[in-house]
Amino acid sequence: MYRRWWIATFSAIVVWPTLGHADNLAKDIKKAVERSTLDQSGTKPFHLKATLAPSFERDKDSGRIGEVEIWWASPTQWKKELRSPGFHRVEIVEGAHDWQKNEGDYFPQWLQEIALELIRPVPPLDQVLEQAKAAEVRRIGPMTNLSWSTPSGTAEIHNVLRSSVALQNSTGLLLYAVGFGWGGEFKDYADFHGRMVARTVDAGTPQVTAKITKLEDLEEIPGGFFSTSSNAGDSQSLQTVLLDEISLRKNLLPMEPVSWPPLQDGLLEGNVTTEVVVDRNGKVREIGPVVSENSAVNDAGKQAVLALHFKPFLVDGAPVQVMSQLTIPFKTVRPSGTESFDSARTFFERGRHVNFPAFGNGAAYVLHA
Repeated sequence: MYRRWWIATFSAIVVWPTLGHADNLAKDIKKAVERSTLDQSGTKPFHLKATLAPSFERDKDSGRIGEVEIWWASPTQWKKELRSPGFHRVEIVEGAHDWQKNEGDYFPQWLQEIALELIRPVPPLDQVLEQAKAAEVRRIGPMTNLSWSTPSGTAEIHNVLRSSVALQNSTGLLLYAVGFGWGGEFKDYADFHGRMVARTVDAGTPQVTAKITKLEDLEEIPGGFFSTSSNAGDSQSLQTVLLDEISLRKNLLPMEPVSWPPLQDGLLEGNVTTEVVVDRNGKVREIGPVVSENSAVNDAGKQAVLALHFKPFLVDGAPVQVMSQLTIPFKTVRPSGTESFDSARTFFERGRHVNFPAFGNGAAYVLHA
């Protein structure tokens, strides 16, 4: 998605930092987001349908397929239906009342995120605008990218959360936006009563593509369509709460020591970092991309994270799903029989001795070239 696009284009485009802060560009972000947000005051009532499927053939067995359907009359009156393998939700909001009917014990985070991105491309807009004022700005060919990081981790392990927003210079529309618990790449824009709506949205890892198949005026809604008075709804709502890592670790149960593989090359110590989604029973159900100082430990780190268990997280006495960043330190050794070097200087001095005949007290020689 947007991360892959960034990597693919970086080598082909000259990048330079813009001097000063991104204060003025925060106004451009606000304008771009408001132009593309459907579920806001002033939007004409709409009916939307979209299909979800893996973006790449290699992920065809990921199970990330589904449908989204939304009937929206106003910010305080709407109905949403989401379907994916193993989960089905109908949610109705009528004023201050929120009615839910969920089939399935786990609400997939990827489904939540992409369903929201279809109608609200930057959910925490006020927070993003505040951070963007001090963001690093790069103009990359036809787009302008703003990126920033915020501290995360624990007192013992310092980490950061990275966010970015990119605008298309010619149109002022969003190209991509990404942050903790939200993000997507936006394509195929078309007008809907003054709103410029991306008809294709890519999000998540493995990446999912949502394609809007219907976006039309909402008309002839039968009476009671938005009613939340039915007794058939769930007694407890199903929600996902974003947590910092310190709060997440308070519920972490004792974990088995990780068996890190011996490493032929690269750093022997560092951290493995990823995002995790924990269900209401305390089981890890989804993880994001795994990042570490040595990618050779990533697979072991992924398995270690998936094996973690937590005490259920409670909000007002009811269990909730949670999403957080998680960092696990790693420490390993070289394989048996592998020569090790006590410092970088030793490593490079040995390399000079092997590769350069004139190094040190080498034997006399004659070279013809």
